[in-house]
Amino acid sequence: MADYGVHAVAQFEELLQQILHKADEVKPTHTIEPPLDKSDLADVFERLHSVFPPSDVAEMNEGETAEEKEQRSTEEKKRDVKKRNQYAIIETAARDTFHNLLATTTIDSPAFVRIWHLFDIISILSDDEQCDPALLFWLVEDLLDSQTIAGCRTIFDYLESRRDRITAKHFRQKHLVILRSCNELLRRLSRAEDTKFCGRVFIFLFQSFPLGDKSSVNLRGEFHTENVTTYDEVSLDGMDIDSENKNDTTMAPPKPSEGSKSPSSKKSEPLSIDKLYPIFWSLQQSLSQPRSLFDTKAFAEFKLAVDATKTMFTSVQEQNYGRQTRPAIEATKSPKRKRNDGDDDLADAFNPKYLTSRDLFELEISDLSFRRHILVQILIIVDFLLSLGPTSRAKLSQASLPSNPNKSVMYADYFLSEENETWAKETKAAVLDLIKKGLDGPHFHRMIESVLSRDKNWVRWKMENCPTIARDGVTPGEYIAVKAAAHKVALNKRLRPNPLGSLDLKFLSETNAQAGLERLKDPSRYEVPSVKSFKSKMELDDMDIEMAMTEEEKNAAMESKASKSWRALRIASTTNILAFDKIERADKIDEVFLDPVKVEEAVSSSQEGNNDDEVGQLKDRRTIIIAGPSGVGKSTLIKMLLTKHPKLLERKVSHTTRAPREGEVDGQHYNFITKEKHSMMRDADEFLEYNNYNGNDYGTSRKLVEGIIARGKIPVMEMEHHGIQQTRDNGFVARFIFIEPKSLAELESRVRKRGDLSDTEIEGRLKIAKDEIEQSKLEGAYDHIFVNDNLDETFEKLDAYLFEAKEHSKEDSNGSSKDVEMAEGVGPEANSAPEGDQS
Repeated sequence: MADYGVHAVAQFEELLQQILHKADEVKPTHTIEPPLDKSDLADVFERLHSVFPPSDVAEMNEGETAEEKEQRSTEEKKRDVKKRNQYAIIETAARDTFHNLLATTTIDSPAFVRIWHLFDIISILSDDEQCDPALLFWLVEDLLDSQTIAGCRTIFDYLESRRDRITAKHFRQKHLVILRSCNELLRRLSRAEDTKFCGRVFIFLFQSFPLGDKSSVNLRGEFHTENVTTYDEVSLDGMDIDSENKNDTTMAPPKPSEGSKSPSSKKSEPLSIDKLYPIFWSLQQSLSQPRSLFDTKAFAEFKLAVDATKTMFTSVQEQNYGRQTRPAIEATKSPKRKRNDGDDDLADAFNPKYLTSRDLFELEISDLSFRRHILVQILIIVDFLLSLGPTSRAKLSQASLPSNPNKSVMYADYFLSEENETWAKETKAAVLDLIKKGLDGPHFHRMIESVLSRDKNWVRWKMENCPTIARDGVTPGEYIAVKAAAHKVALNKRLRPNPLGSLDLKFLSETNAQAGLERLKDPSRYEVPSVKSFKSKMELDDMDIEMAMTEEEKNAAMESKASKSWRALRIASTTNILAFDKIERADKIDEVFLDPVKVEEAVSSSQEGNNDDEVGQLKDRRTIIIAGPSGVGKSTLIKMLLTKHPKLLERKVSHTTRAPREGEVDGQHYNFITKEKHSMMRDADEFLEYNNYNGNDYGTSRKLVEGIIARGKIPVMEMEHHGIQQTRDNGFVARFIFIEPKSLAELESRVRKRGDLSDTEIEGRLKIAKDEIEQSKLEGAYDHIFVNDNLDETFEKLDAYLFEAKEHSKEDSNGSSKDVEMAEGVGPEANSAPEGDQS
């Protein structure tokens, strides 16, 4: 095996020499351009198979046996071993040829073009997977190590000319070698003297690596802690100490005293140069190691140093205000720079290492460029601290981070307090204000703001674990569609038959004159529409509101409905004003579309057959209101009427603010409401009558009474004489009937048999009953009076009066004369029937 390997190396090295001779014939020039193509050397590359014959491996079949699978696996392993041997042979031969050429020629000689040819040949072999993909860059790395900076510039001419070609395939196997060789070269270059070449190296890396590649992004959030700044030690009296230790010693910043204060809005005097010197240069340790600020003591010293530096810079800025450091013509320079001034500007823009001598310190802080360098450093560290504050933490908690964020750059173990966050914000504002001042201050400020804002986005990208930001290329179909759309936009549009905003003047045509006059005579143009004509239109608007796809469509439908609702209410106000009391919502006015109910309307012949046979006997459909002293039996009489005529009569349920008693059901015995609700209904004029009895409020709802009438029934109500007077005053039409006891003694006997009242309460009720009986004797107080001596007989007379009596005299109906009916005996129901609060 070893003999075969040596023979193969020699054999391929001979073939490589033949390819190089062929390249000299194909490309007689001695320049880097143009590159060699495989088609130029096709006949020579065909001999490669004689050195490395191809090996065939059987493809996998679904029905192959276990022996066939094992045989195929063995062949694949042999092929992999053979491929690795081939890579090693080609690498050995290529390195041998490369070193021979490098030893015999210099990079400035014309013969050095053979190395460029060798690199092109290896690139072709790499693309064809005949050698290791990284072999070319291994040789480039060796070549860079062997050349001077000037020679490295020539090598980079080759790399830049072949960049697209040598990085197109197998980049994952090459990127580490590219990164390592470029970083090694950058370490050799001086950023002050080789600025342009450094830029070329960086641009080559940026163009070679994908935009979202994780290389050199510092995923672990490490800092350049090796950068240590040393400075002189200054004695307390400002004199320099022995110069033997001048450049080798550092002085820790002075500890904050008890009287030290945080930055305040008050203007403080700057420190002396000697006192500021160690404080100023101690900042560099915190700026290069931000994690050290997580310590409370270190952060306090950092704040004092920043405040002292800021105060001194402000003082220097005020002293130099108005004094130009360059000619006035440069202060108004054009955005375009001259070429011959570019190198000087670039040289002035770099300061790789600060000079920390005490003798230079006063001159340095007087220099605007130096101060801006320090201010930018402070601005960067303050932005870092603000990213750890409560405000930034709250925004980060609401952000949509991936399930596996990069916690190394989130610094979750440290939180900036609100007090320190306030200090950081004030410091940032002051630093930005200082940056804006001086020569080209606003321009410099915009540049720094732009860079730092992009840096924040870059840090956020690292927090999200560097997700890919590459977008797929435009497909041919998309390109064709966009091209067609652009072509369509560029075409001349057809002229409209009628310009935008013009009126349709067809109505002026003489051929349609008669039809136009007929339309003007249409009654719908001058007649008031009916209220019901808006009902169907508003229902369509409701449907449009429900089916609206966008907010604009919904708002348009709601405006259309509101317009129709307003017009319908305006028309209904002249014909059905009572319906307005039943409207509770502005968008629900169905009550105005119903026919108004006439309380005194007699039953027509067509309605007589809809109820029982007694409907024909009921000629008067006014509301029935029954009154009488408490305990006289009026509630029992009402129940008997409702039981006998359930289809014609319906009892009205009163509203009350008292608590329900045992066995009482809300809505059946009373409508139980709060005092606040009762007050609102009273103020809204919703009661026909209302009163206060035993500390509780009662009331008769107008809507409930009208609802019973609307259902075709006659309301039956129980009411005391004060409520009857209020009902009359409100203009409500009804039949008022009074139930009178045979005597007060008989009434007292009934009340005492109930056993639920004390003697004092009984006396009070008898006094009220006496007053009510006297009130009933007044002319026009009641339409009819019944004396309840026997409950059954009284009910028969009351029922006959309501249903079987013929037309009563006008005097009866107006209450001018009284028909007093007497009945003998008292039924058991009169004593045991449940009464209301006042019956």
